[in-house]
Amino acid sequence: MKYLILLLKLAIFAALIMIRLDEWDTSHLYAGFKYRVALAYYVKAVSSIALFLMFLDFVQFFTITIYRRRHKIWADDNFTIGIRLIYSILLAAGLIIGILSLFRINVRELFTSLSIIFAGLAILSKDYISNMINGMIITFSGQLTIGDNVSIGNHRGKITDITLSNLHIQNDDDDVIYIPNNVVLASEVVNYTKREIKRTSIDFEIYMKYLMSVEQLEQQLIEALSPFNELINADSYYLRVAEVRKDSVALKFQYILKQPNKDLERQIRRKTIRRLVEIIGEREKFVEKLPDLPDLPDPSGHAVI
Repeated sequence: MKYLILLLKLAIFAALIMIRLDEWDTSHLYAGFKYRVALAYYVKAVSSIALFLMFLDFVQFFTITIYRRRHKIWADDNFTIGIRLIYSILLAAGLIIGILSLFRINVRELFTSLSIIFAGLAILSKDYISNMINGMIITFSGQLTIGDNVSIGNHRGKITDITLSNLHIQNDDDDVIYIPNNVVLASEVVNYTKREIKRTSIDFEIYMKYLMSVEQLEQQLIEALSPFNELINADSYYLRVAEVRKDSVALKFQYILKQPNKDLERQIRRKTIRRLVEIIGEREKFVEKLPDLPDLPDPSGHAVI
C-alpha cells in the first residue's frame, strides 16, 4: 500500500510538471469562462505550490528510507526526527509563500517594506525561535535520543519524543512531562543510558534514629531483592552514603542489571521502596517503645532544667 501511494504521488507529480511547463494544455477546460486569464494564472500558481510541497515530501521520504536501510534502523531516531523537523519548517515557509503568491504579492517586496514589523515580530517570538533552534541542536547533537533514561533538573524519566518546542519525558508514574528545549540546554542533564556501566540508583533519606547501621540496612535490602538475583549482578549491590545531615542521612542503593530493562527496573524500584517503608516503620515502632532517658545530674549540685 505504501509503494502504491508513492507511485500515485509520482504520477501526480509528473502531471503537475507537464502542466507547469505547458506540455499539457489544460486551457480548454476553462476556455468558456469569463475569467479564463485569471484561472490560467491560478492553475500555474497552484501547480507550482503543489510541486514544491510534493518535492519536499519526496526528499523527506527517500532520505529517511535510504538512511534506515543503510543503518538498518527501522524505528525513529534523532536523524529521522531532525529531518521531519526541517521538513515541517520548510513546509510552513512554502505554504506561506504560496498563499502570498496566490494573491499576486511579491514576497521580496513585502518583506522589504514590512522589515520593521517583521523585526518586531522576531523580537516578540524570540523565545519560540530560540526553542526551535535548540530543538534542532538537541536532535542532531546525538547527546539525547529517544529511549534514553535521563535526569533533567528535578525530573527523571525516559525520553519519548523531541519536538521543535519541547522534549517529552515519561517518568516512573507514567506521567508525560514537557520540558522546553531552552530549559534542557540550560539545565544539568544526566544521561543514564550513555553510561558504560548501566548502574541503577535509588535515592532516599532516612532519619538517624531509624538507622541501626548502613551494613545492616544494605543486607536487608539485598535480601528483599532475592527474587531478582538471577537478573542482577551479585557483586553489584552497594548502599552508598551520599550525604550526612544534622538529623538524617542521604543514601543511594545501587545495583547493576545483567540486561537493561525499564519495566524490570521499575519493579525492583517498587520492591525496594516498599521494603524501605517497612523497615522504617518497624524501627519507628521500636524507637517509640524505648523509655526516655533521665536527666543527668549537674556535677555542681544544681538541677538541670
